Amino acid sequence: MIIQLSPACRIYGGERSWELQRLKVSSAKSEWRSYRWFPTLDIALRYAAHAEIRTAPVVGLRDALRTVDAVVERYRKLIDDALRTVELAATKAASTPRAAP
Repeated sequence: MIIQLSPACRIYGGERSWELQRLKVSSAKSEWRSYRWFPTLDIALRYAAHAEIRTAPVVGLRDALRTVDAVVERYRKLIDDALRTVELAATKAASTPRAAP
């Protein structure tokens, strides 16, 4: 599973962990590179949201609160979309007839 957080950042569900990845662009090619690994999707999402809030270029409490609200809402939508995708995949897998052994 891949959850696109922004054009340059995503969460990739690997075989053994959830990976936070950045897009590395060079003159020859562009590729996704992992830079943090997490045991659960929840922890990966929390880390990414906290990092985005911490590094937001805002000054003052009002702007900070608006930024937190915007980031939380965007991540809530990302989580809802990811859960819908997982539920659809599970529904399709459950409804697919299995071949007899």
